Amino acid sequence: MKFKLEYWKINIGIYAIIWSLIIGILTAGYLNLVNWVINIIWHEFFNSPAEFKTWYPFIICLPFGFLIGFLSHKLGNYPLTIEEVLTKVRMQGKLDYHNWWKSFTLGLLVLGAGGSIGPEASTTVLTSSMINWLGDRMRWATSMRQKVSLWYGKMQTQDLARAPRFSQLFKNKSQRVFVISGLVGIGIVGAAIVFKLFPEEGVFGIHHRIINWEWINLLTSIPTIIIGIAFGWLFVHLENWAALIINAKISKIWQGGIFGLILAISSLITSDILFSGEFRIVPFTHEAFNHSIIFLLVVALVKAVMSNLGFAMGWRGGTIFPAIFSSVAVGTACAMMLPGDVRINAIVVIAASLTFILEKPLLTIIPLLLLVPIELAPVIIVVAFLVGRIIKLFPASE
Repeated sequence: MKFKLEYWKINIGIYAIIWSLIIGILTAGYLNLVNWVINIIWHEFFNSPAEFKTWYPFIICLPFGFLIGFLSHKLGNYPLTIEEVLTKVRMQGKLDYHNWWKSFTLGLLVLGAGGSIGPEASTTVLTSSMINWLGDRMRWATSMRQKVSLWYGKMQTQDLARAPRFSQLFKNKSQRVFVISGLVGIGIVGAAIVFKLFPEEGVFGIHHRIINWEWINLLTSIPTIIIGIAFGWLFVHLENWAALIINAKISKIWQGGIFGLILAISSLITSDILFSGEFRIVPFTHEAFNHSIIFLLVVALVKAVMSNLGFAMGWRGGTIFPAIFSSVAVGTACAMMLPGDVRINAIVVIAASLTFILEKPLLTIIPLLLLVPIELAPVIIVVAFLVGRIIKLFPASE
């Protein structure tokens, strides 16, 4: 009997390890699929003369817009956002993974159509769904023991209802943390294998640049923090304002098509309005100081409006990368108007803005350290935690 019990535990362990590896592989595979779809659809745009680039967004965004609107009408508001996923997990203790394909379909369509949003929302839904499925599978196997095959058996709703909670599968909290951390590590290995076998152009890395540290930047930090918080506030509230101005009487199909037209028109300002800005953030930081202040402010505002207006009109997705891109544009514009090292001035605005938008200093620090010169790390850390403290002291009224 003891032998059977130990064999059953080993079987579940092997199952969890294999599927954690598969989840990591599928997550990385989805991100590569997104880039592949974008390259397929927009290949002619990237490699065409300027005259053709002017009209290409209209050829793509309009029909895709109506398709996105149609599917939003039929399937609902997908993909879910990171906040919606976290809320469901907090309130229900899990995420319903049966609707994963809705987030996959609409998320991939919006990203492929050049929507000014990022892949983090749909990726979070897909990865969280797979993790929840694996957790249910382990709970179900524990309750059924030797009655069914873990590898081939089909879960039944009534069986899951009688199954123990996931936390009850472990002897104590330390064991649970150890096992989950190990499975997460295995998932990361799976993702790393895909990125190694099928490398894509990366945006993250350690960058270096000589910074001219000047005392005047201590004084300019005051207005730049204020400007950063102000732009962050604007970005956050644009979503609410966009939702208010959208006429509910207009069907989702027409909303999707109309926004496709708006997005195509906005691309006439700059092609950086299209896509999340993920792969353009680092190059744009080098190019930005060659643009005029007015142009940078227009790009920042239009990018912010397009991300939030599109979200309200059915082109849903993540806003972290568009927020970073917009913050880079407004930060550079402000830096050019102030004395001192322009990169220090710019990063203060960017860090303050992004911290206000994300409300998590660590979530601001991690991507910025991999996008801007590492020499600016002290500035990013200080500003992020300072603004995080300000947010707690003066919470925004709903």
